[in-house]
Amino acid sequence: MYAVFVIVILLLFILFHKEKPKTYTDEKGYKRFTDSNKLVHRWIAEKKLGRKLKPGEIVHHKNRKKGDNRPQNLWIFHNQEEHDKIHKYDAKNHGKRASYKGFN
Repeated sequence: MYAVFVIVILLLFILFHKEKPKTYTDEKGYKRFTDSNKLVHRWIAEKKLGRKLKPGEIVHHKNRKKGDNRPQNLWIFHNQEEHDKIHKYDAKNHGKRASYKGFN
């Protein structure tokens, strides 16, 4: 009886245990999946949108922290020009460092 219980528990663990995807931080400070080299923030943005990103779309970290990939911290811009506008606005109002490195 005990052996059957253990086997059932092991099977349930195998079925429902989802291993967290492995990531690493690249030389620019962005997180990437080790198996595909895909940028984590772009993958999360796709899940947020419910579709693949279109060519040219840019994913931006609101708080400028490249490791903070929470969906609420990601903005999606249609193109690089739109993305550059937010950096120019921040540079004008908060200084160039804040525009690229954050406000802390």
